[in-house]
Amino acid sequence: MKSQIAIVTGILLSFNAAADEEWIFGIGAGVTSYESAYKGVSTETTVFPSLYAQKGNFLLVGNKAQYTLYGNSKFQVNLLGQYRFEGYEADDSYMLHGMEERDGALEAGVSATFDTHYGILSASFVTDISDTHEGHELSVGWAKPYQLNAKWMVKPSLELNWRSDDLNNYYYGVKLNEATAQRAVYKAGSSTTYRTGVDAFYIVDKQQTIQMGIGVKGWGSEIEDSPIVDRSNSPEVKAAYTFRF
Repeated sequence: MKSQIAIVTGILLSFNAAADEEWIFGIGAGVTSYESAYKGVSTETTVFPSLYAQKGNFLLVGNKAQYTLYGNSKFQVNLLGQYRFEGYEADDSYMLHGMEERDGALEAGVSATFDTHYGILSASFVTDISDTHEGHELSVGWAKPYQLNAKWMVKPSLELNWRSDDLNNYYYGVKLNEATAQRAVYKAGSSTTYRTGVDAFYIVDKQQTIQMGIGVKGWGSEIEDSPIVDRSNSPEVKAAYTFRF
């Protein structure tokens, strides 16, 4: 069951991954709708590919990939890579006119997961390897998959993230050459953010899974105080379909 839970929930762990020596692939599509933290940006709806790949100690789910360095039935240590989908273009909002574009970033680090009676505990550290924001992030999380019946599974989760000043300042700071009468120079410091939510999974059959989820991100004072931000939190909803072969 643990291997199936890892596949259908998108949790980046698979406690018996070493036994899976054949490639397993999954592909599909999803849609997410969320409230942007940036001023003047309305609700954003994005269509994204739903990707899954696994072989041996390697696992790819969406924008995150891991390679297990050590693992048993309860504990794993992994190398981690991910792409950060964060940032904006100047024409996304009237309040961002004159700002330089902020790009997504490729990050790498390490993670660990521990399967307990109370849920799956996780910790990770990633740093920018693409020279984009030149910052880093430390995260701790909890998730607990509940198998309701043969078809339905739900997974509540909570994650806390400590973001470095370089990371925050790249995405939410305002440089001197970007300042206007309505947008003061701003240098963001480090902060703690959170995300909490519930995902539901409908297992159509051994190959097909439908995922639905709701959640909210809380940004923390260093991000909230930015002159280009007008939200303390951002609700989001999502749905995705994946076919494994």
